[in-house]
Amino acid sequence: MTLLGRRMDSFLPRGTRGTRRGRRSRCATWRVPRGSQHGVALLATLLVTALLVAAAAGGAIVSRIDLFISGNLRSGVQAFWLAQAGAESGKNWLENNSAGVTFPITIGPRRLGEGSFTVRIDAPAAGRYRITATGEDDLASRRVVEEILAIPALTPLGVVTSLGDGLRPDFRDPLSSTSDVGQRIPDFSLDGRNRTADGSLSGRCADVAPFAVAQPSVQSAFVTAADALKRRLVTRANHFCDAAGRSTGSGSCTPGLAWLRGPAAVPRFTAGTCAATDPACFVNLDLSAAALRATAQPAELHVALPPDDRGPFHPGMAADALVRLLDAAQGTQLAAALAEVRTRVAALPDGQVLDVTDDLGSGTHTYGTPTAPRVTRVRGGTGPLRVGNGARLRGAGVLVVSRALELGRASLNWHGLVLLVDDGALRAAAPEVCGRILGAVVSASGGGRFDLNRIARRDCAPLAVAYSCETVSRALLLLQRTLSWTERLDT
Repeated sequence: MTLLGRRMDSFLPRGTRGTRRGRRSRCATWRVPRGSQHGVALLATLLVTALLVAAAAGGAIVSRIDLFISGNLRSGVQAFWLAQAGAESGKNWLENNSAGVTFPITIGPRRLGEGSFTVRIDAPAAGRYRITATGEDDLASRRVVEEILAIPALTPLGVVTSLGDGLRPDFRDPLSSTSDVGQRIPDFSLDGRNRTADGSLSGRCADVAPFAVAQPSVQSAFVTAADALKRRLVTRANHFCDAAGRSTGSGSCTPGLAWLRGPAAVPRFTAGTCAATDPACFVNLDLSAAALRATAQPAELHVALPPDDRGPFHPGMAADALVRLLDAAQGTQLAAALAEVRTRVAALPDGQVLDVTDDLGSGTHTYGTPTAPRVTRVRGGTGPLRVGNGARLRGAGVLVVSRALELGRASLNWHGLVLLVDDGALRAAAPEVCGRILGAVVSASGGGRFDLNRIARRDCAPLAVAYSCETVSRALLLLQRTLSWTERLDT
């Protein structure tokens, strides 16, 4: 027995001491097998490795989820802005195409960036437009933007439309209308045929009458004034011209007067008392006849060319009335639209409205352009605002005239709507008034006047007012407001 064995044995209880084999066998039960520590380390390593692999896999999954969520967010945001672009495209379409269109209409799908948009435009009520734009990106995310716009539902039914009773013309030029001579053919013109923004004839909207009024008394006054004008023109033609179209010595027989007088021994029209059923009665004179604008003899071969082939008044067709009487519903709608226009103009920030408060003399004064129309007000002061000395007033959009706008030796060119309110008036104070209003004139003033009788042909084209539903529609879009705006997922 070794020393270690003896020592170990000495520690055993007395009864348990035995032989060397017994002691050796008992000592064997205390011995830890060699190499068992390597197994524990391997197990721990495997456990740690599994945990790390699981953590790495979980991290990868989380990263992929984050990327997926980020991609969806990006895709959704992109679809939203595509829908926004579609809504703006719809508004731009309205600016250029809304007049005379039957709704609903659909625009697109149109490709833009990494997706596309589709727009639907409805008109659920007069002056109300619903723009529904759907944006879809290349990952199939879809968003919908819906916007409802309110625009004044002002639809002029005449080149000059009057709501009140302040518009009472006599068509009399005080410089030429004498009882013994009559009146020259007016050089201004009102043309009710619809035109595009560039002035060419357009079938998008129906033609209108030269005048539209809301009160029977005003219509009667217009008809009386028109018949008086016809009588004075016939008197002048018969006084100045003979059957051969020559001047009689009492004055100059112009080609238009020669046509009016007629080539027969008996004048085409008679100025005396007559019945309307008589073709020779002066009331049958067609004030829209192109021959009234003849520039050389013979008159029938030298008339104005299209689209300017008209007399002083052109109702669209010779059979149409010179003055259209609005029914009660039309008058009510017009009054509501005018009230909305005035409210919207008053609510616009100062930076969006241009003001004309002082007389304009010489030079060119621009207030908006056909591609960038503006809202302009003529106001301030108690007397008329005068434009003269060769001044050129031009612009586009809505022109609100709340005081008299008096045109001397000047030109006026306006695309859109001219609105006479309060004490507003538009009148020629001198013969040399040139230019054109392409759109419509609406009078809502009690004492306002639309008086172009003094205009005479000089070195420029006399002032003409031609109807255009396109320019009026675009002008009114300056007064749009958003009633509601929503965004939603496409379902």
